[in-house]
Amino acid sequence: MSADRPARDVAPETARGDVLLGEQYYILASEVAADLPKLVLKHDEAFLVANRRGDLPNMPDSEFGFYVDGTRFLRQLELRVHGHRPIVLNAGVAEDAMQATIDLTNPDVLLAPHVLLPGRSLRIARRTTVHAGQLYQLLLVEAFTREPHELSLTLSFAADFVDVFEVRGHPRPQRGQFLPAAVDVGAVRLGYRGLDDLLRTTTLAFTPAPARLDEAGAEFRLTLAPGGSAEMTVVVTAATDPGAPPRLLGYGEALRRRRLLPDGLDRDAVEVRSDHDLFAVWVARSRRDLHLLLTETADGVVPYAGIPWYVAAFGRDALTTALQVLPFEPRVAAGTLRFLARHVGRVDDAFTDQEPGKIIHELRRGEMANCREIPFIPYYGSVDASPLFLVLLAEYWKWTADDAFLRELWPTAARVLGWMLAAADAHNGYLTYARRSPRGLVNQGWKDSHDAIMHASGHLAEAPIALAEAQGYQYAALLAAADVAEILGESDRPRTLRERARRLRERFEADFWLPDQAYYALALDGEGRPCRVITSNPGHLLWMRLVSESRAAIVARRLMADDMYTGWGVRTLASGERLYNPMSYHNGSVWPHDTAIAAVGMRRYGFGDPSLTLTTGLFEAVLQFENMRMPELFCGFPRVDGYGPTQYPVACAPQAWAAGVVFMLIASMLGLVPDAADNQLTLNRPRLPPWLSWIELRNLALRSSKMSLRASQGHDGAAIEMLSRSGDAELVVRR
Repeated sequence: MSADRPARDVAPETARGDVLLGEQYYILASEVAADLPKLVLKHDEAFLVANRRGDLPNMPDSEFGFYVDGTRFLRQLELRVHGHRPIVLNAGVAEDAMQATIDLTNPDVLLAPHVLLPGRSLRIARRTTVHAGQLYQLLLVEAFTREPHELSLTLSFAADFVDVFEVRGHPRPQRGQFLPAAVDVGAVRLGYRGLDDLLRTTTLAFTPAPARLDEAGAEFRLTLAPGGSAEMTVVVTAATDPGAPPRLLGYGEALRRRRLLPDGLDRDAVEVRSDHDLFAVWVARSRRDLHLLLTETADGVVPYAGIPWYVAAFGRDALTTALQVLPFEPRVAAGTLRFLARHVGRVDDAFTDQEPGKIIHELRRGEMANCREIPFIPYYGSVDASPLFLVLLAEYWKWTADDAFLRELWPTAARVLGWMLAAADAHNGYLTYARRSPRGLVNQGWKDSHDAIMHASGHLAEAPIALAEAQGYQYAALLAAADVAEILGESDRPRTLRERARRLRERFEADFWLPDQAYYALALDGEGRPCRVITSNPGHLLWMRLVSESRAAIVARRLMADDMYTGWGVRTLASGERLYNPMSYHNGSVWPHDTAIAAVGMRRYGFGDPSLTLTTGLFEAVLQFENMRMPELFCGFPRVDGYGPTQYPVACAPQAWAAGVVFMLIASMLGLVPDAADNQLTLNRPRLPPWLSWIELRNLALRSSKMSLRASQGHDGAAIEMLSRSGDAELVVRR
């Protein structure tokens, strides 16, 4: 994905609270919290990171908390039974990802002299959901005792109102003012006025009213008879003035409303079935993660990048995710395109690296953004989001033939195309980047760690930098824009754009190819010198089909060499390079989406065996991760029999384009090639990995038709069977 995220892996040169030298947006990994399993929930701009007890533990330098609009409104919420931590019996997020379900019990507790509450006498069912800027918790206590007992349950709480960038470790010399707590019967309000002069409040409302309530905690005193039970709820409301806070709902109603969007998405989405139970679990988990990260906007649903660090709109991430899932959930592409069109660059602004016609990189809300302490308001420091916008628009039309949508978006697309052409003309036809904002990103491709673009010596490349994959995106965008212009009846532009793409390909082959290494350079630096290092970036060139036919096989073989392929996935940087570090963010780690892109690219050139090898490696990797949730990235150590992949300590999970990986691979296995204009769907040389006997896609939409089909292992690739069809779309299978 990338984002506002120069390397999280470079050690800060000073302690927390001081200026972090050399790494403006470093993410600190808590030495305690990084090792703890977490429960995460999200709804639109609100998200929760809790531990397995359902607590927000009072743990310094950790990401635990309840956040809304980029601010942590609650940093602590801890349950105690007579002052003791309850014992976890079972904990997890429900299959639909809408609530956390935790079952707790008590340890041995001395209630009074000579009065012992035996361990495992109580069951405390704790249920949590997030809806519309509110955190809902339901506590149901059941007694399995022989005698009645008087119990004390306490909830300790605190709010720090810190910006998510502060949680990540970004120091601030000044903060706003905390306000006195307002305590009422059954409710307490905590407040903070920020340096942006906005009042932020956290209100905790308890039902029934607790026996004791103050600014730091609530105490419930219960008398439970044998077999008795008691129920309590707490609703945490985050509010920012001006604006009325949402009204309180019952827990059941909040959960019902929370499920409305995913239920609608499920009904519209393509259903995937297979004979492999674990593969089916991967698909289901990825779909839930994708839906969890979708945010409703005025323009439609948009995938936010990842929890906890990137709960925000990112141009590159959203566009890539939408491309991954386009055949399965086209609503994601429509919402993403409309949202990004609304935020397209309109002025020239150095602070945000904005230029007219440029697609955003990142949009943040919160005190630091409001105070312009960070440039993500929105920020436009992305060299590849703009061409990806054009690619997605053309791909969406290939599936839908939606002329009205195309005409709606074309004025924006024409501006984006204008930016891309002018930017390339200024640098010998190549898309380049050079930071203008003093608070912006040094590197502006998907590998945007500050040390991710280097020469073989280890010296970092100087701007303006022309990334290899950015030229691949430009090439595909030129062809995409030509197709769209032709559909809309423009006469000369399609030919001009296609000729420009041809010249770009010729120039790229001459300038980026390294004959002595038989591979493509990572980039050209500001002096036009190639960065002669072996990276995963040329896999993106295969995806965008910029690579010549004669060199595609060479690239595919190089990606599969031992210094690149770990057995789980493709390293971002070859193990023999000077800056290789398998525990780094971009210099030797494995990013699942990056590996999937290489697999799809190989498949597009007809290299089925290595493509399926990468598919198998990713599947076997996800089996090792908690809840079969594919993380943002993992470490690039070689695969060792009997051991799983090594986790990256502060990876986002869930993460949007990691969730999209399995759908991207399914479409690649089946060779889906849409042509909605001719009402024809082609399956180009479909082929399944040997461990997958069959896979079905149900209600796959093309234009106004829907079809269900099954692919099964066959003698010459996969055998295809049409299960049902509504409409008159034609299915073509090419061997």
